[in-house]
Amino acid sequence: MKSEWGRVVKESLNLDREKELVLDLVRKVLDGRRHAIVSSVGLFRSVGRYFTQLVNSLTSVSAFYVEPHELTYYIAPYDEGREVDVLIVSTPDGANDLYVLLDQLTLTGHRVALISEPLPEVLKQRFAWVERAEISWGNMGLLKLLSLLAYTASSLSKQELQVRTKRIKEECLTLAEVADDLIERYDRELKAVREALSEPYLITYTPTLEPAAELASLALSKSVAIAVEVPISYLYVGKISSKVLAFTTDVEVYTVRYYFNKIVEKGGTISEVRLRTDPLTAPLYALLLLYYVAAGN
Repeated sequence: MKSEWGRVVKESLNLDREKELVLDLVRKVLDGRRHAIVSSVGLFRSVGRYFTQLVNSLTSVSAFYVEPHELTYYIAPYDEGREVDVLIVSTPDGANDLYVLLDQLTLTGHRVALISEPLPEVLKQRFAWVERAEISWGNMGLLKLLSLLAYTASSLSKQELQVRTKRIKEECLTLAEVADDLIERYDRELKAVREALSEPYLITYTPTLEPAAELASLALSKSVAIAVEVPISYLYVGKISSKVLAFTTDVEVYTVRYYFNKIVEKGGTISEVRLRTDPLTAPLYALLLLYYVAAGN
């Protein structure tokens, strides 16, 4: 039932306590600074890239996303005299990479802040100096984490963007209220998602919607699925599947059209989940649709 789904979302996305923890932590990293490094470890690497987009779009800080391996071996050891604060976001299955990365950042004297699930005790003890905000993952963990990050960046926004950021904050806190209307509005797209999660598929995405593609391909698919960004998606047509599920937004329609034509030229068929909203909140709604299907609806 529709109302039942809205209740489930409300229970899973209670941000009341954790939104202030994350906001306070990130404020310490960004306040008064011009630059920051963002990295992410674990299953959903796109979380760090998404947060970097939020910070660059909404705040006065220039954030740079760096893959954890690159940060560990090629950046952190060689930036003497220009050390930049590092914000790490850790998602499930990230403990090993997190251990190695924090070890290196300790040796190189970087100031680090961490957003993660509750850490294993061995990591808590070894890296007690790291400022962190721990959040519970739950059954909609990726959506909860992205909502917290979007709320945080909006709360630290530039003055001239107050209208946009006020709306984004409100959307982060009211997803449960629109959940039922969303599944009605995107009924056609939900059918495409159900098919894509049950048989071999190529999943493609525009930049802010990478988290949705990762969740679909890495965590929810019951078959073989590979996620690749739109500009190179046509190269994979026929290798995994000729069926393509594309996560896009309205504002990107002219950008993706050229690449979609190349997919069709190679014999591919496209089912598009096009979100009609701000690109910075689009992944929140895409994840809501995915979790709805994953729940057996």
